[in-house]
Amino acid sequence: MSTSKNRMSASTTPTDVVVQKVDKDDVRSIIREEKMLANDTNTDSDLTFTAVGEGIAPLNTVSVGQALALAKRAAITDAYRQLASKLYGVRVNGKDTVKDAMLKSSTITAQVNGLIKNASVVDQDFKDGLYRVNVELKIDSDKWKELFAY
Repeated sequence: MSTSKNRMSASTTPTDVVVQKVDKDDVRSIIREEKMLANDTNTDSDLTFTAVGEGIAPLNTVSVGQALALAKRAAITDAYRQLASKLYGVRVNGKDTVKDAMLKSSTITAQVNGLIKNASVVDQDFKDGLYRVNVELKIDSDKWKELFAY
């Protein structure tokens, strides 16, 4: 039995990979030093994000109570979507189709993906078939920097 060693040519030698564990405090100090975030004068406070959601009562419901419940659900969902867009941003895609130097179609889509937890409805009203909710989300400023500073 012969033994052979696999040898790589000089052109295929792997580069050295360095793996380094980074401490969160180190990242925060780098962010602060490089002025990646605006300096906060009060770092111990909570940040508050608010949104107003609106929902319309559908006309084809069994009862007024059902219309009210559906309008409220739509308003809360709309408010959560608005909070997510404030925190995570909105992905916008556009597509234009041109044929013979003329615009045939134009499509723009917007998409929001995010996780909203612990938001509170602080005010709500129902008037003229429109349900409106004010939603508030409080986040510790250090936690916000950790999650959304990019």
